[in-house]
Amino acid sequence: MLADRNNATRRKPLNSGKIMKIPFLSFVVFLPLAASFSSRATEYSTSVYYDQSNVRDAIDQGCYESSTFWSQLDVCLPRWRTDKDLEGFQGFCYNLRNERPGTEVMLDNGQQLLTQYMFPGIGPADGVVRTAYPATEYAELQRLQKRLARDVMRSGQRELEILLEAKPLVSDDDDFAGIDENDGDTWQRAAWYGWQFLSLRGASTLMPGTTKALKKAMGKSGPAHRFVGLARQKQNCTGIEHSDGRNYMLSTLTPLQCAEGRGIVVDGIETRIVQGGTPVILYNTFRHHVFNHGTEDRHCLMSECWHPALTLKERDALATLFAAKDRFTVQELALAPWGFDDESLEFALRSGSVSNLDFWKDFGYDRELAKATELFKEGKLRKGSNKRKGTKKPKGFGQ
Repeated sequence: MLADRNNATRRKPLNSGKIMKIPFLSFVVFLPLAASFSSRATEYSTSVYYDQSNVRDAIDQGCYESSTFWSQLDVCLPRWRTDKDLEGFQGFCYNLRNERPGTEVMLDNGQQLLTQYMFPGIGPADGVVRTAYPATEYAELQRLQKRLARDVMRSGQRELEILLEAKPLVSDDDDFAGIDENDGDTWQRAAWYGWQFLSLRGASTLMPGTTKALKKAMGKSGPAHRFVGLARQKQNCTGIEHSDGRNYMLSTLTPLQCAEGRGIVVDGIETRIVQGGTPVILYNTFRHHVFNHGTEDRHCLMSECWHPALTLKERDALATLFAAKDRFTVQELALAPWGFDDESLEFALRSGSVSNLDFWKDFGYDRELAKATELFKEGKLRKGSNKRKGTKKPKGFGQ
């Protein structure tokens, strides 16, 4: 049974209505990915999507099953276990620790959720409207859409050309044996044939204006955990139908390079992603797929935001938990968490920022300020002398 907002030990399913259990997807063993992938699009689509999801789940389980991790969270969030304002968060943590990874439920309204990542208290019984495109129901999301269109889109369009020149896409068809898909310095082939992703952390030195604008536009709305970066869909390609399964967050898609013939399909209904058009905010727990029927690639800035039904305190608790998880992944498991490029992790380890939760929370983390702060603490920098100087240009992706 799932944890309840009002009962931290057991709960009924999050939302009322008929629920259908979906078979558990077995974990894959940590072996070279080339052995299980085919360059053919149909085989690639299914194997990549499920294998990558299972590998990420297995890494996360290394955190959730560790008592050391939860002890570290107690230090990061004192009294979270007894705070009445965090009863939903307490139930969420219960689900992380007790629900079987990969188990999904289909709700009566078409939402498909991962039971392990269900946040209690944001279902229909709580007055929360469940719709694939919830911006019409929440003023917060409407304001976010306007800021993304006004402040982020233009900057992203300008800097995308620079990024693609310095960090070209990888081949969609080459064998995996010659490509390190876990290298955060390159575009990553992921999810399905024709889809590639590059974390904004890995692109921040080439897209500084976009990084700054997105951070300001998101404000208290996010970014939520997981995807913050550039998403590319190959021309004349269609993604597989899926759900992201996490009811506490939404996806925002800001078009940067999107001619006609691109969009999303939810329950058979198309929503177009148009160059210069309104950014799309999708409640990605509804099964959906993307398509690109055009003759050119589609590029969007993809960033997940918190569900507006969450309180600010709940959002901060979630952000802290996931930041602590990423830190634990590096420091205790000696693995690289999703969304962090090699250069960022190297900086964190060398500067000591690896222990600073702000580094893990903030995709636009100010490295120069962090360096100056550390030097000041060590007595190597006098107050008022921390003027920024030119730094050595980082190596490009793949170098």
